[in-house]
Amino acid sequence: MIPKHIKLLFSIPFIIIISYTAYLLTRYNDIPDSIPIHGYGGKNDGFGSKMFLFAPIVLNLIILGFIWMIIRKPDKIKFTFEVKEEDKEKTYDQYQLVLIILSIFVTLIMSPLSFSDVVFK
Repeated sequence: MIPKHIKLLFSIPFIIIISYTAYLLTRYNDIPDSIPIHGYGGKNDGFGSKMFLFAPIVLNLIILGFIWMIIRKPDKIKFTFEVKEEDKEKTYDQYQLVLIILSIFVTLIMSPLSFSDVVFK
């Protein structure tokens, strides 16, 4: 069984995704039909539909699904060290927390920062 604090902390990435999606939907009509999707140093060399703004959200949800599968079954993790029976619960809890921190970091990188030039004008 997954501890409540793990479930609660894992809801943070979803709150970020929902907030970003709601903001994106409120601004969607103001965004131009063609947006830069590839560029370097202010020089854009790839353009696409504004529907591409939802790609990071979908990709983020897929990544969170994989992370959740690992969090759900920490006993399936192959550790590079031997875990003593009395330390298993603590070790699993620490790995779950690391995975939650990773999921929050991935969500912050993929959601609002992906297209900040276009969405946050």
